Amino acid sequence: GYSITLNADAKWSDGSDVTADDVIATYAIGRILGWSDFNYISEVQKVDDDTVLFVFKADASLLAERLILRTSIRPAAVYGELAAQAAQVHADGLTKDDDAWKALSTTISEFRPETLLATGPYTYAMEDVGDSYLTLKWQPNSLYSDDVKFGEIRLWAGETEATTPLVLNGDISFSTNVYPPATQQAIQDAGIRMLIMPRGYGPALLFNHDVAPWNIKEVRQAVAYIIDRDENAFITNGFGATGTEYMAGILDSMVPNLLDQASIDKLNRYEFNPDAATALLEGIGFSKNADGKWTDAEGNVIAAEYKFPAEFADFSGAAQNATDQMNEFGFEITPRAVPWQQAAEDIRNGDFQLSVWSWAQGSPFATQQFFGPVQRFNYVALAEGQKGMNFPMEFEYNGATIDLNALINGVSAGLDVEAQRARAGEVALIINDMLPYIPLNVILSTEPWNEAAIAGGPADDDPIMQNPTGTDHFVVWYLLTGLISPA
Repeated sequence: GYSITLNADAKWSDGSDVTADDVIATYAIGRILGWSDFNYISEVQKVDDDTVLFVFKADASLLAERLILRTSIRPAAVYGELAAQAAQVHADGLTKDDDAWKALSTTISEFRPETLLATGPYTYAMEDVGDSYLTLKWQPNSLYSDDVKFGEIRLWAGETEATTPLVLNGDISFSTNVYPPATQQAIQDAGIRMLIMPRGYGPALLFNHDVAPWNIKEVRQAVAYIIDRDENAFITNGFGATGTEYMAGILDSMVPNLLDQASIDKLNRYEFNPDAATALLEGIGFSKNADGKWTDAEGNVIAAEYKFPAEFADFSGAAQNATDQMNEFGFEITPRAVPWQQAAEDIRNGDFQLSVWSWAQGSPFATQQFFGPVQRFNYVALAEGQKGMNFPMEFEYNGATIDLNALINGVSAGLDVEAQRARAGEVALIINDMLPYIPLNVILSTEPWNEAAIAGGPADDDPIMQNPTGTDHFVVWYLLTGLISPA
């Protein structure tokens, strides 16, 4: 097992102690919500008020350790009743397929606490929440309360279009939104520093595998050949993005560390090659009609609607450029902008033909990088009744029946790094061949940092700037430890 000991001085914002009961309650609810932690741990046991033991299902796991240490603990004082129900459902031997489990999951998702208890140095009440922003207010009981240098922090809502004028006029001192090249230049012209860091993901072209012809592997491979990913990257985020190279399902920068060399050598890079795409399509009986449009063997034009989130400058740029390149090749793709919340929900519900969302993530573990989107937006990780991409995760491959979901979940198990690389290589080659989605590019984060308002930001060459912003952003640590302060 894996034992953790809580800091004896840790307190909630109401002054009560953080105890093992809070950890037990957190994980009882997490089990019902389908946390990936439970791919590796079987039980969470209270040893004493400050100590909790996580029991592994099999071998010890470095990934399980990371998941445990990164979990935000919730207060049993708020969630205790739901946690007790969750523990009982598990004790009764029920699973996610049982009605009682599903009903409790819905109850948990709909629960809205009246009071927010926090272990960090800031909290808020409902009166602090407005239409445009919420205000975090300092509270004295955190381990970090004496270190932070801000009394209040205002968090603004809104995507790129909404935040651009607020950045330029100084209302927003720091932003993680994605800004197009012209806006980046305007921000710099206003004397505002731009921080450049890995974002740890990029946009992917998602296929609905219930819709022909995207359920045909050769068609998906042809799409990979006809999109110039370097061009797509520039339209996505100017010089803050790079076209995907390895097409392995994990970030290019981490391929040498996370895959074995034998697998890397076998990866198809799908370099821009319309002739290769033509050969693939003709090989399955497709052809061009008199209008120069590609048709399937029955004469149906390869046509689709490509949904993208209107407010996301990067994803919308990637989608519209991919549309243009596919149409130039002879497909008939129609772009459609929808609100970002709807775009994500439509993907989950399978209400799309082509769409765009992120792939990979800035994790040092291949299992977590493989998760998006082949698990995240697929039936294996979605709520009951949601199909997502509906890419079948169990299929015949090289003469054997494989379960890709299980393979991904097992990649980072154990402590043997070389064995992990070999398992990751096996999964990467399957994704590289099957192409359930097209990883278009990888985004760098270019974030405005107004030094007229905030002091103490790291230098451009500080090693901490190599941490992916989506998982290990420096600003959290710098804020908690008082390294940044009002200018």
